[in-house]
Amino acid sequence: MIPACLHSLFIALRRRGFELTLDDVETLRLALRAGFGWESRQALCALLVALWAKSRQEQSLLTQLFAQVVSTDALAAWQMTPAAAEPQAPTAPTVTVQLPSRATAPTVVETRPPSGRSLGNIPLDEALLSRRPLLLLPQFPLTAREVAQAWRRLRRAVREGPRVELDINATITQRSRLGLATPAILVPRRRNAARLLLLVDREGSMTPFHSFVVHVCEAICHAGHLGQVQTYYFHDQPVTGADRALLDRLAPGPRPTLDALLPELPPLQRGVIYSDAGLDCPWPVENLLAQLTGMTAVVVCSDAGAARGRYDLERLLDTVAFLKALRLRTPQVVWLNPLPSPYWTGSTAAQLARHVPMFPLDRAGMHRAVQVLRGGQYALERPV
Repeated sequence: MIPACLHSLFIALRRRGFELTLDDVETLRLALRAGFGWESRQALCALLVALWAKSRQEQSLLTQLFAQVVSTDALAAWQMTPAAAEPQAPTAPTVTVQLPSRATAPTVVETRPPSGRSLGNIPLDEALLSRRPLLLLPQFPLTAREVAQAWRRLRRAVREGPRVELDINATITQRSRLGLATPAILVPRRRNAARLLLLVDREGSMTPFHSFVVHVCEAICHAGHLGQVQTYYFHDQPVTGADRALLDRLAPGPRPTLDALLPELPPLQRGVIYSDAGLDCPWPVENLLAQLTGMTAVVVCSDAGAARGRYDLERLLDTVAFLKALRLRTPQVVWLNPLPSPYWTGSTAAQLARHVPMFPLDRAGMHRAVQVLRGGQYALERPV
């Protein structure tokens, strides 16, 4: 039998994005009948984490909710019941759980005091205040599970390591050719050798997005199951130093483009980038570019001026020159923008989107970015 406090925990987890169903409740019931989770309160919490949490963020959230929703008194009373005292009982009561629906927004009534008079003190002695605990946690547009589901599709399967997997076809072919019961042929297991380079914009207009971007990057690193993930940081544009004299050749206008300069714009392969989020540890761009291979996927994460709606021609020149340096080493380069595409209009981001595949940092945008990194076709107006 499952106590009511675990039902409340189940509902609270679903409200916070856990993809739990009645099958998960049944799995918990069977685990309890088998004798798991009875040793202590910590053992029950560990059992719930093992069954219901799929990421480190979900583990942390479940643990905090368990501490607040599941009381010691409720567990003690439940374990004293005859049904709970016999976890191996052949029959168990039917568990009925009502899945939560979308809560209706509460009606807010605004009370204004009469003109010229103060509202005064409002006594709360007889007010009915809720005693339910509040759990204040960040709620991001994307869960760690959604990020992981998108980036696990970026795969470069190779066979490496010890020979532990049976090659059935090769074994059958060899035995048929020799007519003998030869030893089985073993091959290494396949593993994902995809390499990913994250270039993340920090500070300035990206400050409001820091927590969200860190959440996405951590989910990619810990749950993406990629072969290698490296993260470097920059401010505004990855590097600076492109030849400003080239801009004198552009036609005057409010928002000139770089179309006429693209064929002769030299790649920007010098400068510094940073290996820490605080922008305190510079790293030569030459060393960064030397690590890239044709199988490395590069993701640039920046608003590209869209947050303030600015159009900076020098920033555009430096960024396009650096993108050309990246494309010399790998064709797999995409840009993720934390702002939706309607906010790009009139900013540097709108021009960069003409030269590099740029997608909003949401669920659909990440899936499209991964599809491009896997070799999918994407039409650009003026590719670098």
